[in-house]
Amino acid sequence: MNKKTVFSAILTMALTFGVTTAVMADVPPPPVNQTIGFPDTKFDIATTICSNCHSAATNNIERHHNLITTVVPSASCVRQAGQPATLANGCHVLVSDGGSGFVFEDFRTCVSCHSTSPHHTSTAALAQDCVSCHGSVIDNPLDGHFIPAYALSSVTPLPGGKTVIVPGSNPAVTAIVQGCEACHQADPAATPVPIFSNADTHHGTNLGVNDVAQCNWCHNVSTPDAITIRQCEACHGVKSLHNIQAQTPAAANLTTIVPGAEDRGYGHIGSNTDCQGCHTSIVGSSSPFSAAIVPFVSGQSTHVALIGKVTTLTLTGTAFSNIGGDGVTAFKPTVTITNGTTTPLVLEPFSATESEIKVLVPALVAGSYDVRVTKEGVQSNLIKLTAVPQVLVKSAVLGSRTSLTITGQNFGAAPTTQYNSGLGVFVGTQPAKIVSWSNSKIVATSTSFNAGTKVVVKTLFGQVSGTISGAVKKGR
Repeated sequence: MNKKTVFSAILTMALTFGVTTAVMADVPPPPVNQTIGFPDTKFDIATTICSNCHSAATNNIERHHNLITTVVPSASCVRQAGQPATLANGCHVLVSDGGSGFVFEDFRTCVSCHSTSPHHTSTAALAQDCVSCHGSVIDNPLDGHFIPAYALSSVTPLPGGKTVIVPGSNPAVTAIVQGCEACHQADPAATPVPIFSNADTHHGTNLGVNDVAQCNWCHNVSTPDAITIRQCEACHGVKSLHNIQAQTPAAANLTTIVPGAEDRGYGHIGSNTDCQGCHTSIVGSSSPFSAAIVPFVSGQSTHVALIGKVTTLTLTGTAFSNIGGDGVTAFKPTVTITNGTTTPLVLEPFSATESEIKVLVPALVAGSYDVRVTKEGVQSNLIKLTAVPQVLVKSAVLGSRTSLTITGQNFGAAPTTQYNSGLGVFVGTQPAKIVSWSNSKIVATSTSFNAGTKVVVKTLFGQVSGTISGAVKKGR
């Protein structure tokens, strides 16, 4: 009997616990599908790992460049070799190009600036504000949420689980039930990132690396190996665990999530067998107390909004809408946008389904914004939207055979002339020599300039292009 058949056979005893992002595993699990929350993996400072979430398409460039004006005086683009990359020291290191100029030292490898994972070193993380990034799929340890005080019983979930013999298996086959490991098990062959065990995942958060006291957030000081479910419930409480569910192929519920009426294996409350994965002998309704299910955002149509312009933002994910445990109440989403200093914008989508939201974002000022989907007291994971100036080329006119004047807007600061920064004026791959550069006008020279040829201007806030026109002939 193969592994998947085994766990189908034990379905009345062990099903599903939690889902996360990126990887599809087994239905029914283990290993559980990774479609809600962060994957069951470890943070590792390596470009191959980081790029699964942080790629050129996910606004990294704009988010980093937006940091320049967050300090006074403005951060320098250039730092000295050997100095750590900080807003005080600057970012990019210059190295000789072997001639008379300079180029940037490689900066697209995360370890160039980050020696450890930055994910759990933020102010919010150190204050145990887990929800600010993860959303309501988790609880904050210090928020006073309900943790049962009554004694553990034979149906109380275990931190790991217990091993049982699968009924009817011959020869006998064992499986894990009554705990997280009924579904959360390792899968090193998973892609695009390997899935780790619960112990490895939690120890791979970077917590405790720089401050051993953080280990006590989960472990008892005197008996660190003796963990009960009550310690786990500091972060994974009754409310959060009973509001995690993804959409399933259930024929009767293809457009929304209905707790108790979904196919098994996609969350905590879709089916009664989902409950049995944690409790082993619970019967009856699978989610009598469920209300708004935690939404999860897995994609966005844009990571950049143009300053002063309305932006249409499309979000994709799961659990944006759902029917409550009563089978009647409909929970619908709003989108919240804030930069931490102004009153949050609460926006009503003009289109919303279980898996997609479309919303009009009003004109924003420059900066980085936190975006979340909210629903009756629960919120999604954090995503980012950066408001940047719109770079525009209005004209590119030859003044002579080699001189070109480009007019437009928001060209930003002039790139330093001593080094090849990747910024500037280009015809194809050939850079032009910059004579002058202002926010609205650039003068450059190149023998590659010809009427009808496309010229590209690369700025801190993106690149734009225009077609070169010939010089206007003067009348006699």
